[in-house]
Amino acid sequence: MNMAVDFEEKQMSLNDYLRIIQRRKRHFLIPAAVTMALMLVIAMVWPATYRASATILIEEQEIPQDLVRSTITSYANQQIKVITQRIMTLSNIMTIVEKYGLLDESELKRTPRTEIAEKFQKNVGLDLVSAEVMDPRLGRPTEATIAFTLSFDHRSPDVSQKVTNELVNLYLNENLKTRTEKTATTTGFLKNEADTLHNRIRDLEQQLSNFKQENEGALPELYQYNLNVIERSDAELQDARARIGELDKRRLELMANMAQISPYAPTELPTGEKVLNDHDRLKALESEYRAKSAVYSDQHPDVLRLRREIDSLKNILGVGSDSETQAKQIKLEQDKLAQMQQTYQADHPALIQQQRLVATLQGASRPSTIASDIRADNPAYVLLDTQLKATDAEIKVLDQRIADLQQKIARFESHLSKAPDVERKYSELTRDLQTTTAKYQEITAKQMEAGLAQNLETERKGERFNLIEPPTRPDQPQSPNRIAIVLIGVLLAAVVGFAAVAIAEMLDEGIRGERELIELLGITPLASVPYITIAEEQTSPRTRLQVAIASIALGFIALLLTIHLAFKPLDVLWFVAIRKLGLG
Repeated sequence: MNMAVDFEEKQMSLNDYLRIIQRRKRHFLIPAAVTMALMLVIAMVWPATYRASATILIEEQEIPQDLVRSTITSYANQQIKVITQRIMTLSNIMTIVEKYGLLDESELKRTPRTEIAEKFQKNVGLDLVSAEVMDPRLGRPTEATIAFTLSFDHRSPDVSQKVTNELVNLYLNENLKTRTEKTATTTGFLKNEADTLHNRIRDLEQQLSNFKQENEGALPELYQYNLNVIERSDAELQDARARIGELDKRRLELMANMAQISPYAPTELPTGEKVLNDHDRLKALESEYRAKSAVYSDQHPDVLRLRREIDSLKNILGVGSDSETQAKQIKLEQDKLAQMQQTYQADHPALIQQQRLVATLQGASRPSTIASDIRADNPAYVLLDTQLKATDAEIKVLDQRIADLQQKIARFESHLSKAPDVERKYSELTRDLQTTTAKYQEITAKQMEAGLAQNLETERKGERFNLIEPPTRPDQPQSPNRIAIVLIGVLLAAVVGFAAVAIAEMLDEGIRGERELIELLGITPLASVPYITIAEEQTSPRTRLQVAIASIALGFIALLLTIHLAFKPLDVLWFVAIRKLGLG
C-alpha cells in the first residue's frame, strides 16, 4: 500500500492550514527572514539617483501675426525634436561629461564614447506638455505643445542640478540660434532672388529699349497713330495736287494775258511825242524794209538806209532779225506742251508731236534768242510776269511738298507692314518684363517680411522658449523607492515562507490527523490521541534559535518602519549616512 498522500488532492480546511503553519513555522520563518533581510540590504545599499528638472514654456510671439508673420512654420514639437538632435551630439555629450566629471578617467578610457553617449541620453528626460489650442492655420482646435520639462538623473544632486541647468542653457541658446539662422537664411535667399530678378529686369529693359530704337515708328502703340498720319498725309497730297491744278490754270491764264501785251512800253519825249522802243522800232523798220524791198531795188537809198538802221538796232539789241518772234514762239509752244502734259498720257500722239515741235524750235534758235533774255519794261507785262513767276514758284513748292508727302506715306506704310512681326516680338519682351517685374515685386515684399521676421527673432519678440521653473537641487532621490522595496520584501518574504512550507508539506509522506487516516484506510478508528509536546521539545536550543531569529527580523523590520515613518525617510537617511562617511 502506497502511504504517500498528494498534498494538492487533500481537502484542506482552515484548521488544517493553521495546524500546518504551526507545525511548519520553522520552514516559514527562516526563508521569510532571509528574504526580508536581503530586500532590506538591497533597499539600503542601492545607490540613490537624484533628478533635477526644469520647465520651459513655449511662448507665442509678442507681435500679432497679422502684423508680422514669422518665417518659421514648423510646430513646437518638431522644433524641440530638431533642437534635441542638434544638442545630443557626441561632441556636446562628451563636453558635458568631462566638464562635470560624470565619469572618472578610468571609466572614460575603458568605455567607448558611443556607449557613454547612450547612457547619458538615457539619463536625460524630456517630457512634452500639451494642451488643446486653436490652430491659426487650420482654424480648428488641435493638440499643441505649450511647454516641456527637461531632467537629468545622477547619483549626486548637485551634479544633477548643474547638468540640467547646462541642458536648459543649450536648449534656450540653440532655439534662439536655430530661429535666427532660419530667418537669416530665408532673408539671404530672398535677397539673392531679388538681385537676380533685378538684373533680369535691367537686361529686359535694355533689350526693350534697343528694340524700340531699331523699330522706331513701327511699335504696336503707334499703329493707330501711323494710320492717322497716312490719312492726313494722303489728304494733304490730294489738296496739293488739286492746288497744282488750280495753279496750272492760273499760269495758262497769265501766259495768255502776257501774250496779248507787249513787254516794252513806248518812250515819251519831252515834247509829248511817243517814241517806239528799240524792239518795236526794229519791228517797224523790218516791216518797212520788207515793204520797201518789195517796191525798190536793193541799192535804193531808202532800202540801204533801212538796212543800215536795222543792222544797227540788231547790233545794239544783240539779236537776230526774228529773235523776239522766235523766243515768243518757243515760249508759247513750251507753255502749250506743259498744259498738254497735264491733260494727256505720255504716249499720246498729240503730246509727242508737240514735244517734237518744241525741240525743233529750240534747235533752230540761238542761245541769245531765249525769251527769258528779253527785258520787259511794260508795267502791265511786268505785273503779269511777276504773278506768273510767283505761280511757278508755288507750283515748285507744291511739287516738293508732294514728293515729301509721298515719301512720308511710304515710310509710314512701311511701319505698318512691319507692325505684325514687331508687335509679336514687342509683346514677348513686354510680357517677360511685366512677369519678371511682378515676380520681383512679390519677392521684394517677401524679403521685407522676412527682414521683419528676422528682427522679430533677433529682438526675441517671436515665439521663444522661456524658462519658468529653473532646476533646483533635489532633496529627495528619484530612485530607488526604498519603501516600495521594503514592502515588496515583506510580500516576497511571505511568499517565500509559504512556498517553503508548501514544498516541505508536499515532500512529507507522514500521515497526520484522523481524517487522513480515514481517507487512507477507509475505516474509522476507535479513538485518536493528539500530538503531545514534551518539555524537551518546547525548550530545545534549535527552537529557541528559530524563535530568536524570527523575533530579531520582525523587530528590525518594525524598527525600520518606525524610523521611516516617524523620524526620516530611509533613502534620505541612507544618503546622509553615505555623505557623513565620505563615500558619496
